[in-house]
Amino acid sequence: MITEAKLFQTIKSITEIDQVMVDKAHVYFMDYYEKDIILTPDFESGKWSLTNEYANVNFLFNVNRFQYERYFETLIGFTYHSFIEYLKSYVVLSMDQHVLTTLQIFLRDVKRLVKSAKQNIVSDMVNIKLSAPNLCFDFFASLPCVEDSQMNQFLEQLDHVIALQYQSKSKQQRQLAQFQSYFAFNDILTDYWSQPLPEAERLFYYPIYLWWQITAVVPLRPREFLLTQRDCLSEKNGKYYLTLRRNNLKGREKAISHKITEDYYLTTYEIPSNLAQSIQHYINLTQDLKSTKLNTLFVTDTHYQRWNRKTGIKNRFLTYQNINTILKYFFNEIIEEKYGYQVHYIDPISRLEDKEINFIHIGDTRHIAMINLIAEGASPVTAILLAGHDNVTTSSHYFSNLSQFIECRSYQVYRKLTSSQTSYEISKSQPRYTVGKAFVQLENKGRCYSPRFAAGDYSDCLKVISNHAELGACTSCPFYRKAGKDYFSMDKTYKKSVDQEALIVDEAVKRVRQGKGNIEDIGEALLKLSSVSHSYQEYLAAKQMCKAEGLNG
Repeated sequence: MITEAKLFQTIKSITEIDQVMVDKAHVYFMDYYEKDIILTPDFESGKWSLTNEYANVNFLFNVNRFQYERYFETLIGFTYHSFIEYLKSYVVLSMDQHVLTTLQIFLRDVKRLVKSAKQNIVSDMVNIKLSAPNLCFDFFASLPCVEDSQMNQFLEQLDHVIALQYQSKSKQQRQLAQFQSYFAFNDILTDYWSQPLPEAERLFYYPIYLWWQITAVVPLRPREFLLTQRDCLSEKNGKYYLTLRRNNLKGREKAISHKITEDYYLTTYEIPSNLAQSIQHYINLTQDLKSTKLNTLFVTDTHYQRWNRKTGIKNRFLTYQNINTILKYFFNEIIEEKYGYQVHYIDPISRLEDKEINFIHIGDTRHIAMINLIAEGASPVTAILLAGHDNVTTSSHYFSNLSQFIECRSYQVYRKLTSSQTSYEISKSQPRYTVGKAFVQLENKGRCYSPRFAAGDYSDCLKVISNHAELGACTSCPFYRKAGKDYFSMDKTYKKSVDQEALIVDEAVKRVRQGKGNIEDIGEALLKLSSVSHSYQEYLAAKQMCKAEGLNG
């Protein structure tokens, strides 16, 4: 039995707690008992005593039964006894990944969730303080629940709690590590997708591929993505367009109709031909499969076949729970097993080494899409998207992360270029110029590092317009440095410039939402922000290249 349990220690991510997992949990339990880690001999006991040899810890499974049966049983779809058994199984299977005190905190969170639940579990959850929301999300997302829209809303809300906690507590290094994970994920997915794959395998992971391709460009909420219509693709005059559902419930004054046609509006985006081909390829591959009741782009048959489950009677659409499970499979089977990465599923770490990656949540791409739009797009569409954003603090978070994102992206692009690999699709910018030690001394004792200016070419000067509309203003030029400053001594200056312009955009957005400004003001502020962001990115790229060539001095 002990040998069998040791074989099972390879499980690093629980995709679904089914009966097989429960049986494994019982084996794990006895293994830990025989090793004197679990001191309680009975799995069915409501209290487990454990020790890590330093301290004794108790796991109490006294979840409020009255509250559970009143509110959660309908939501989750199984009895109190089954819920406790799944909870115990999850705890045991997680013991090789977490210290005992962390799992103790997780148990308290679950009990707090159940005890604090009221009539509307989803909306009430916003006010419930969770110490380990990542673990709570992972547990509830792993439960073999009936397909239910309320359960999916519950998971979405939990994911939102994680995002809010991340925003309020994250430090710069952690932000950078998370950005690194986005880039690494993109690399792995792109490489994996380019390989010849069995049709069943490609079909199983197709929603993940399209989720990444679409939502990393268009800042969709998970539900908006999952509700994409089957006939979403169109072509006109050689250009391709994607029609998506967007949530229409912005502002408290709007009533909820509970009808998709009324609570969502349709909007159309022009998309690259390669993305259109991918969507069409998926439609072609699934044309003979059973459509969903909502006639969504994504069908469910391929995934239920993989899980040896029958498609539910309702079969309304591929749910949040479904796509989260598929994503966990991708991290487990492809990123971890095939590509050899160490995945940090629950607790994102602040500093990533080679072959390390933090788990990415379904809702994360909305964040990366917004930052990418701000850094690169600066279009009227971006302004409208920002103006219509339903949460001020969320968009403020995008702005506060922008300089870190640029820094990380620049480094990742440089690594790709120097290793002769394909650059990231979400990082298209290339440096327009290179600089070295050489500079021209100016009359104001400043330095000009423009190679063109040194050769008598004033084209770089003509590109510069100051805040006062002055053409050729040295102090606004990326090639200009004050006396005594070398070219690559301006990191803080650039970051400060990006942060300042980001604040201006943020203020413009707030004014529009208050009815005191114009969307055009957001667009103008975005253009300035995009300009300084691009200059900072080019500066970092040039700095990295010069460092590699030993030119920085």
